[in-house]
Order: sequence, then C-alpha cells, then structure tokens
Amino acid sequence: MPNDAPARVPQHAPPLPWYKELSRYHWFVLLVASMGWMFDTMNQQIFNLARRPAITELLASKATGKALAGLVAEYAGYSTSIFILGWAIGGVIFGVLGDRLGRVKTMIITILCYSAFTGLTALSTNVWQFSGICFMTGLAVGGQFAVGVALVAEVMPRARGPTRWGCCRRFRRWAT
Repeated sequence: MPNDAPARVPQHAPPLPWYKELSRYHWFVLLVASMGWMFDTMNQQIFNLARRPAITELLASKATGKALAGLVAEYAGYSTSIFILGWAIGGVIFGVLGDRLGRVKTMIITILCYSAFTGLTALSTNVWQFSGICFMTGLAVGGQFAVGVALVAEVMPRARGPTRWGCCRRFRRWAT
C-alpha cells in the first residue's frame, strides 16, 4: 500500500539573531575596541573645542585684535594639519607594532599614549610645542583606530562584518 501522504520537508530552525551568535569573548573584544574608538572620538572633539582657545592663549603676547584672530586661524590650521598627519602615520606605525607585539598590548599602549599626550598639551608654552604634542596624540589616535579595526576583524565572525562595524560606529557616535 503506497503512502499518499505528502513528503515532509525538514524545516530548519529560524536563524538566530546576530547578537546570540557571539560568544562572551566576541562581546568583550567588541566592547573594548568600541570604547577605545569612543574615547578616540572624544579626544578629537576635545581637540576641536580646545584648539582655538589654547592657541589664542599661546599667541596673546604676539598680537591683539584682528591681527590675533588672523594668527589664531592660521596656527589652528597648522595644528590641525599636524594632528591629522600624526593620525595617518600612527595608523601605519602602530599597525605594524600590533602585528609584532600583539593587538591587545598595542591597543593598551595607544590608549595610554593619547591620554598622556592630551594632558601634556596643557603644559605647552608655545604654538609649535602645542602642535608637536598634538602630533604625538595623533600618532596614538591613528594607532588605536588601526589596531582596533584589525582586532575586531580577526575575532568577530566574518558573517557579522557589517554588524560589528555598525556597533563600533555607534560607540563613536556617542562620543560626539
């Protein structure tokens, strides 16, 4: 007697939400890297807010009025360019260091460096010293981005690429 019942097609369980596929270690790495990026972004915002007042104070004895405003604008541009140059170079230097020393150790070094150099800008006595310290801060900020990206890319499941970058970007957004 033939079986006229329709063949049962095995049903697969619905896919898990992306966050349930991650282990505790995945979450830890994502959280640490995201917080590093968040503090990097906060550092950049502090630089943007403090740059002109700091340069104005450092140049106050050189000019007054419109002449001072012009000098402040000029030197603010220089210090921003120097900061960004440090950022680019730091990404390369600390990226290589992360390959050799390890990403976690390098991430710790970058966070300590940009924290220390950000604080040291308060001790600068002239615009070029301020810009030099900003360069050193930029090195560490650029390094943090490079090492953090590499660490998250290595640890997180490949299928979760867009999600991992979205989470990290969200942390950066909270800092602004």
